[in-house]
Amino acid sequence: MAIQIQDIEIFSEVEENRRNQVEALFINETYAKGDLITSYGDPVDGLYLMDEGEVEVTIPGYEGVLATLQAGMSFGEMSLLKPNEVASATVTVTSETAELMFCPRDALNLALQIDETLAVGFYRGSTLLMSGRLKQMNQKISGEIAASMKMASGLVDDISSTGDLGMMREDLESAGTVIVSGMTDIVKKLMVLKAANEAIAPDDISDLADQAKEIYYSDFQVFERVNNQLKALGQHLDNVNRILTQQEMLEVEEDMSLHDFS
Repeated sequence: MAIQIQDIEIFSEVEENRRNQVEALFINETYAKGDLITSYGDPVDGLYLMDEGEVEVTIPGYEGVLATLQAGMSFGEMSLLKPNEVASATVTVTSETAELMFCPRDALNLALQIDETLAVGFYRGSTLLMSGRLKQMNQKISGEIAASMKMASGLVDDISSTGDLGMMREDLESAGTVIVSGMTDIVKKLMVLKAANEAIAPDDISDLADQAKEIYYSDFQVFERVNNQLKALGQHLDNVNRILTQQEMLEVEEDMSLHDFS
């Protein structure tokens, strides 16, 4: 495959008459299915450009696949800027074979030292790459924090005043007492029926089921709403950490909004 230097973001500002110098730095590498191209936490000393095949990007602690890379896609750009860069993810070959083009950092640095015009274009592209990624990160973090603040504010209003739940703290505590005592009463009745060592009449089971439903659909919904709201809030805050550590973001369930339960 002919390398399209201008399509690699970090080289996008290199002048056209200097692109052949960058292309000459790339070397061919062949991998087989299951091979690790980079391993999370291990040193990375250059940029990889996919030529043929397919690879998957994963990280420890996350069961899914962060991304699938195919021909024309690249990874490892940051290693060209940082001499002690380590892989932020593990890249594994999933096709039968994979052909990649590799640009070693040391070779690129030497070329940049020799050619000032090439260096200017490369560092301009590097600046655009970094600013773009920072902007994306800031947007994601701002969105998650804004969502979590909105949820937290709504939760405080709902619990402490006459919001959708319409209950003060003492009302919540009272509701909890009703739930515990009600479910305890049902358990006691079940134990009495069991102690009788006789077949339980369908009507008795139906009565207990109705009692349990009544408890659940009244006071218990209060706690379910609060629990779902807190869970959604926690997911938004967890996403902030995931963004900073370059992990896949959680998809916060929309139906966890407190107002959707009202």
